[in-house]
Amino acid sequence: MNINTAFKLFDIRGEYPDVVDERLAFIVGKALTQFKRPIKVVVASDTRESSSPLKNFLIDGLSTGCKEIYDLFEVPTPEFYQVLATKDFDLGIMVTASHVSDSENGFKIANKGGIPFDQGEMESLKNIVQGMSKEGIVVPKLEAIRINHTDDYLNDIFSRLPKKEFHSKVVLDISKSSMVTPVMVSFTRLGINFSLVSSSHTGNPMYAENRVDLVKKVVETNADLGIMWDSDGDRVVFVDSKGKLIPMPFIMGILAAEEVKNHPGGKVAVDVRTGLVVRDLVEEAGGTIEVFPAWSQFLKFAMRDDPEIIFGGEISGHFIYSDFYTIDDGLLSAFKFLALWESGYAKEKIAQLSNKYFELPEKNFPVDPVEAPFILERLAEYYRKKDVQVFVVDGLTVYGTNYRFNLRTSLTEPLLRLNLETTGENKANEIISELEKNISQNI
Repeated sequence: MNINTAFKLFDIRGEYPDVVDERLAFIVGKALTQFKRPIKVVVASDTRESSSPLKNFLIDGLSTGCKEIYDLFEVPTPEFYQVLATKDFDLGIMVTASHVSDSENGFKIANKGGIPFDQGEMESLKNIVQGMSKEGIVVPKLEAIRINHTDDYLNDIFSRLPKKEFHSKVVLDISKSSMVTPVMVSFTRLGINFSLVSSSHTGNPMYAENRVDLVKKVVETNADLGIMWDSDGDRVVFVDSKGKLIPMPFIMGILAAEEVKNHPGGKVAVDVRTGLVVRDLVEEAGGTIEVFPAWSQFLKFAMRDDPEIIFGGEISGHFIYSDFYTIDDGLLSAFKFLALWESGYAKEKIAQLSNKYFELPEKNFPVDPVEAPFILERLAEYYRKKDVQVFVVDGLTVYGTNYRFNLRTSLTEPLLRLNLETTGENKANEIISELEKNISQNI
């Protein structure tokens, strides 16, 4: 185990077993009992092979100080948060590394009510874990009680759907997602005409290579829409009938505008990468935008602090609903967007947006994490010499006369992530070439 590497800003994550292993799982469980003194705890995991052994040792650690431990088994992260929001648990731990590679794993931790650990709590927990690093693993005192919550979770989602009859033909990719059971049960129960993709891709739906099988089947079967979730189910992407990825800002803007229509005058929380599309759609619906650093946790905390924020979104595919316990739920988002697609509104709006904006899917530049801050600093100096606006909050954001981009360090991988919006593809290619040249030459 490597405690310093494993502890991130809002979660614990790293390569298994070099960084995150069973020993760390046990110590984290034991440390949480001392830190939070919980009586009743719920645990869950995604479908990674390493998740089950890590969860078992986590439970062993928790059993040193808890009276009741409940195991949801393999569920998506949104279901885990929904359990905490609706049931009487003091603490919850989800074993997952979200959308990153199968070789990694980790822990998401939340308080009573489904409130994620903040930076201060993560730092305090890290200090306790470091103090226990030499302690041995002991024989567990409790066995976890297995519970099944999926029906309650789905009924909660169904109660919030704008419609419960769907007529589209869709292709679903849940190959690497813990959404398997909720998706299969819900789409079957709603009578939706769907087919499945079987694929061996990794869990990040934003990578084009991971969507190859989905795109192929959508086109071959003449489906209306393709839907794909990430590994732990809190992100979702869509491809149209031609297999083309629907730009995430289009999805987010359409969903956000719909929430504003249902909550007139409401605010929408977005991350710094969000461009003009979302702003224009939200303002057109009568709402306003609030901008925060990139990470869904920042948006969740802001939404809990400000009841006027009715929706939050990251263009990576996290869509958060204030009236659904401030959870980013990929399944709820899928049904909401499918309803708007069938109404004709989403298809018409996307056609209009496609003629007005060119949105580049997120592009990644591999970099040494140590060098990344210096590269961004030198890029900022480079662009300050041009006739553009430059901002350096959460990475580098540049506004030109006909483009906007944000380049920031990934908090989960050794990458610089680019989100770019322009009025044309030629300009986008020009900006990408300029960035690639500067980054490769280290400015």
